[in-house]
Amino acid sequence: MGNRANVIIKSGSEQVCLYTHWDGSTLPETVRAALIRGKQRWDDFQYLTRIIFCQMVPSSAWDKLTGYGITNQIHDNDNPIITVDVDKQMVEIQYSEPVSFKDYVVAKNDPR
Repeated sequence: MGNRANVIIKSGSEQVCLYTHWDGSTLPETVRAALIRGKQRWDDFQYLTRIIFCQMVPSSAWDKLTGYGITNQIHDNDNPIITVDVDKQMVEIQYSEPVSFKDYVVAKNDPR
């Protein structure tokens, strides 16, 4: 059980997959908040990845051994996969059309 979800951050041939076990249904909003906070790093794969992950993991989970993960491929998943393409500056929620970072951060709701 859980509310598992993944966000893939990619740039060129590199990708990092960030995993949440419990917060999958709110991950689109979490990514939006991270993009708003990290606007100055939209073109920086390494820093933007860290910003998104930090937004995902609340401080109350910092000392926990489970709940969040980092890998290079999707594992457990219950929700549409979110892809953040740093090179194209696009966000795509699985089964939906890609949206520019600029449009994604101003959307009121999940753009699906």
